[in-house]
Amino acid sequence: NIRKLVKDGFVIRKPTKIHSRDRARRAYEAKSKGRHTGYGKRRGTREARLPTKVLWMRRMRVLRRLLRKYRDQKKIDKHMYHEMYMKSKGNVYKNKR
Repeated sequence: NIRKLVKDGFVIRKPTKIHSRDRARRAYEAKSKGRHTGYGKRRGTREARLPTKVLWMRRMRVLRRLLRKYRDQKKIDKHMYHEMYMKSKGNVYKNKR
């Protein structure tokens, strides 16, 4: 029987193979520093990599948050707020500045 062979040392268990993630970790670290991201490494379109819709949503949220803050601080009245809100929606303001 197998147990006896194992006990006597005729059958031994092979050690498990090691699959190190060190290379992957180092590559990821380099990528976070901006290495290996040239045109030749890109598989998706610009839109697929960072959609313009996402950029737009970010910008809208920032601007609207700013407008709300100003309205609450009484820096602008509700009419001014509405006007600027609609302008920001209409792509008049590019960023917070």
